[in-house]
Amino acid sequence: MKIDLKEIIVISLKLFIVVLLSAVLLAVVYSITIVKIEENEKEREKENIKIIMPDAKSFEYKDNYYVLFSDENKNNIIGYIFKTASKGYGGNVICNIGIRKDGKISGIVVVSHSETPGLGSKIEEVKSGENEPYYLKRFKDKSENELGSVETISGATISSKAVIVCVKEAYKIFNNIKN
Repeated sequence: MKIDLKEIIVISLKLFIVVLLSAVLLAVVYSITIVKIEENEKEREKENIKIIMPDAKSFEYKDNYYVLFSDENKNNIIGYIFKTASKGYGGNVICNIGIRKDGKISGIVVVSHSETPGLGSKIEEVKSGENEPYYLKRFKDKSENELGSVETISGATISSKAVIVCVKEAYKIFNNIKN
């Protein structure tokens, strides 16, 4: 069976039209959903701030970190939240680290990770009867000098160390701000 040039051109044009329509449709759907995605991310950030530093009444985003205030007028800084990332076993571990003005950790939220379920995912596991991840609770009220006392999770050493690296990165930023 012989295919002529006219038939090839017709098939190619049909394929081009289908691809073009698909691309336009995808762009329209993206432009509609991106607004909602960004709103959800902002809402999640606000929830994380309440978890990490519940006594913050207001906050301000500056140069890749949050400054937290004890009043609505933003007169009294009580701490900062830094988003840091480190390589875990299954990919990047991204954390929000809260450091109070006195240099002690107020809380940590794991924003995302790709760690192995049941092993590396223990970094954010909440034990029954508790309301926060037991591993992340080990960091609470620790200063930079006390990080060596935080033990890793058996079976999830790489993931645990990734959180520790995230905390150390947050302290680097914190110390730059302080100085």
